[in-house]
This record gives sequence, C-alpha cells and structure tokens, in this order.
Amino acid sequence: MTYQGDPLDNLPSDVGEEEAILPAPEPIEFPFPLVSKRTKEDLEKFGVNVAEDYRDFKEEVLTWLATYGKNPEKGEGLADTTLKSTHYKLETVFRWLWDYEERYTTELTPAEADRFIRLLNMSDSMIDSSVLHHLKVIKRYFKYHNHTHGTDWEWEPDLDLSQANGEERDYLHRGAFKQLYSAALEYGSVKSYHSVTPEERDRIKTYLARLEGVPKEKIGPEEFKEANSWKVPSLIAVTLDTGLRPIEVGRASVDWVNLESHELNIPKEESTKNEAYWNCTLKNRTVNVLSRWLDERATYEKYQDRDELWLTKKGTRYSSKSCNYLLRRLIEEGNVSIPKNKDVTWYSIRHGVATHWANHVGPHHAKEQLRHKSVTTTMKYLHSDSETRSSAVEQIW
Repeated sequence: MTYQGDPLDNLPSDVGEEEAILPAPEPIEFPFPLVSKRTKEDLEKFGVNVAEDYRDFKEEVLTWLATYGKNPEKGEGLADTTLKSTHYKLETVFRWLWDYEERYTTELTPAEADRFIRLLNMSDSMIDSSVLHHLKVIKRYFKYHNHTHGTDWEWEPDLDLSQANGEERDYLHRGAFKQLYSAALEYGSVKSYHSVTPEERDRIKTYLARLEGVPKEKIGPEEFKEANSWKVPSLIAVTLDTGLRPIEVGRASVDWVNLESHELNIPKEESTKNEAYWNCTLKNRTVNVLSRWLDERATYEKYQDRDELWLTKKGTRYSSKSCNYLLRRLIEEGNVSIPKNKDVTWYSIRHGVATHWANHVGPHHAKEQLRHKSVTTTMKYLHSDSETRSSAVEQIW
C-alpha cells in the first residue's frame, strides 16, 4: 500500500520491520482449468482423491498470486497473461516433483527446486529464456509459500545462463545507488527527544511506536536516539560495496569488519558458497559509516553478548523477508529510481553491484568482490548497457 501525506498519521499500527499479515484474497473465477488434462492423467496413479486436493491447492496458490503476486504490500497481483503462464509452468514443475519423489505432494522445497532448474538447464532442447521463465515462476511460488505458511525460504540458484534472449535480470542501476544510500540516511530520522515541544514529542512517539510495533509508552529517549541510527546506512553502504546476499546480512558478524584494511572479511565457514575466505574491499565512506555504527551498536542492550553486526528492531537476524521489507520502505520513502515494471528485491542490489563490477572493473575482480564460485558465473553480468555505450561513443574519436 502507498502512504500519502503525514507519515505520522498514515503508517499502520501493525507494521513493524517484518511483513504485515495480509487479508485473505477474494475468490476468483479463472478462465482456464486449474488442473490440466496431462496433470489429471499423471495424478490417477496416486488415487481418486488427489486430483481434487491438487485443484484446491492450485486455486489457493493462483488466487493469492492474482491478488498479491506482484507486490503484496500494495495489494497488486499478477497480470492475467502472467498468471496463466505461471499456472501452466507450475503444472510442469509439480508433475516432475511427483515423478522425482514417487509420491503425491504439494510441497516444493528449495533443494528440489534447485534440482529441477539444474535438470532443465542441462536439457539440450531448453533455451535459457525458458529456464529463466520457470525460475521466476518457482520464485513466485516461494513468495506465496513464505507469506501464507510463515516460511523464510531463500532461493537464488547460481546458474550459468546467458542473457541474450531478452531476459535481463531485475537489477538496480548505478544511478540508484546514491539515491538508496541517501534514503537510508533519512530512514526513520526524528528530532532529539529533549529538543521538541511536548506535542511534537507525543506525535513522534506515536510514529516510532507504529514503526517499531511496540506500545507508545515504551518509546523514550533511547528509542529517539535509535531512530537516528547509523545501522541502516551502514547496512546499505556495505551491501552497495559488496553485494551482500540476504543470508549474508543475517550472518554478518562484528568480527568480519576490518576497518584498518578497509575490508569485510568473510570466513570460509560463513561464506554462502563455503569455498574460501573472502576479503571484500570497502570504500572510505563505508568504513567511516561502519565505524560510527560499531560505536553506536555498543551502547544498545540488545547487542550485548551478540556477535551479529546488524539485528532487526525485534532483535532477530535479518532474513530475505526483512531485507526486502527494508528495501521497499527505503524505495517508498526515498527518491530511488527503479526499473519500470520490475520486481525489485534485495537481490536487485546484488545484481546491480555485480553488473557494475563486471562491466567497469572486470570479471575477475568482480568474482572476488561478489564471492562467486567461478568466473563463469560472473560473466553472465557482462552485457551492454546505455552507460557503457555512452562512455564508449564519447571516447571512440
């Protein structure tokens, strides 16, 4: 949902740093059969009742996607053509799953999704664009599952796919990086507790209570101070330098920070790909912001005896859900330019960072900074863009 006017008046009381609970979708009449003929035939071997059970499952999934599939917080669903395509590709996925599991199930796990996409990618008859379409459909299913079942499944297969088929990843362009950081600096900023009138203080308390999802009487000088924190700016700055994955944001430890060397040192056992000790370079501005955050962090009780570099307002580790929520808030409250008709997530920052490094610094440097297992993975971010072409045309003569 989009909030207009004074945020102190319009911010809903039940929204914290995690996703809000969405209203149940209204029933929908679909212009296509929820269970295809081919799928009905495959289900026959599992019994007479499973086809109806699967139909109920598909109706629930597609109804949610039609209502919330594009942007849950704004109540935006998928377009009719996208919904229909999603429906038929999910049929393919689940028919494969039943054959693979040798049983009927409506639960697709990230590990099974990985196997399906790898097998699809290995098929000689399957072009990259079709693999990417199936990948997007599965990600929509996981979005549905996370919202409706309370799971936090993070799924981002590391595939070697060319982007020559018109399927460009949804990523933030370099021009949006400074805008995103500026939005982080302004996020939740309020005046000092003791510098405002009692009326202003009461309004700010209401705002912070709603923002943090706590009773108004629990808001005091400490909460005013934390609202002007360096936490979000440091988190965004490090991500813009290193392309942190959501799981890495959650795992990030104080021990990773090497201010003297201007590095984020990720141990092998904490690396997502678990391949090597990664030494990721940080810019001077990021080092300064991180230094301020570490000093501030030491003053908060919830960080006592905790190693995590960043915690949510609820004192939990960051996840894909909370990272995406934070990004949406920054985009909505700041002046951040995002690609039109694109589904921007936390991985959009990583893809944007990888694209810039691969195109303007070089794939081998990009591989180390982005922690790719192979430079082949990095090469998929090498593609033509207007910024590169503009620079080249100015230098050609």
